[in-house]
Amino acid sequence: MDEVPLYQRETYRIVPASSISDDTLLGFASTVWPDRSRRMLTAWWRCAAPECAVAAIDEASGDVAGICAGRPSIWVIGGKIYDTVSICDWFVDPRRQGKLLGRRLLRRFEAPGRILNGLSISDVAVAYLKRMGWAGPFSSSLMALPVPGVASLLTRLRAGRCSSLELDDHVVTEGQLPQALATDLDLIEEARAHELPARMRRGADTWSWHVSIFPDRVYRFCLASRAGQPVGYVAVRKLAPGGSRQLGNVPGALVCDLVALGDDPVVLRQLGARAVAYAAQMHAVVALFVTTSPAHRSILGSIGFISSSLPLLGPTLARRAPVYMWSRQGPGGALAPDDVTMTFLDAALDLDL
Repeated sequence: MDEVPLYQRETYRIVPASSISDDTLLGFASTVWPDRSRRMLTAWWRCAAPECAVAAIDEASGDVAGICAGRPSIWVIGGKIYDTVSICDWFVDPRRQGKLLGRRLLRRFEAPGRILNGLSISDVAVAYLKRMGWAGPFSSSLMALPVPGVASLLTRLRAGRCSSLELDDHVVTEGQLPQALATDLDLIEEARAHELPARMRRGADTWSWHVSIFPDRVYRFCLASRAGQPVGYVAVRKLAPGGSRQLGNVPGALVCDLVALGDDPVVLRQLGARAVAYAAQMHAVVALFVTTSPAHRSILGSIGFISSSLPLLGPTLARRAPVYMWSRQGPGGALAPDDVTMTFLDAALDLDL
């Protein structure tokens, strides 16, 4: 591990980033994120526990020199669970480069046996993490469904109904999971305990934390069951106007997560169709989904979602698809790109949009 020179340790102190005042944070954001500086005032980590983000403060001036945020989670690899942090917002004042501040902030999240990863990483961060020996970058798939209202009708006509599945709708409001939904999420997670690839645990605890950050957001869930046993779910929410820089004020919907035991194609297809219906009910002009799963790409592509393989729009989606990386230290060292499953739920993509 690189040692930070003593004079640098004395020059900068590390504090919880949530303790920084609005004015001070806005001043920092205007330097590192000038086109969207006010977005930092509503960053998810300002609503989370203090340990979710740290900041380097210049002792002499009191200015913020850098910020690094990490979304806490638990990952499951081959039936074993690991404490994990997904690195999200990671900024260093360009006037203070060359002082190892970025590395010092990142290492605040390192711990023995812990996995560090990231999804939707900037080009600058990619270069930095490669120098630190992280694996990647690897490209996810950004998928888009134009005009879900039309697609919903076509999907219903093509997909039909599956008599072996029961589909139950749930609405999450005020940051609270309905008890029936929480129970089913835990049952699904328990049934997936030994499934590969590696993934974030997605039980009731994970979702309860996630929806509590912005309790004004409304999530629509569909639970699929077979013979009374839950076998998968899909979660969708309406994208707030301006939430995505690419979409601007165009009404959009996010397919936040999609899970089926064993990637069962029948379950995925039925849940995908329900996600399209939700997006249509939200009057979305486009529905978006991010995934690293071939099964997701195949099924959603068959019901109308566009992916990077499409000749005309595909290259645009490919350029905007988030990339993912992870630290080779600890339990992440043996992972390969196809060993990792991520969606909008992972890292902080859903929270950021």
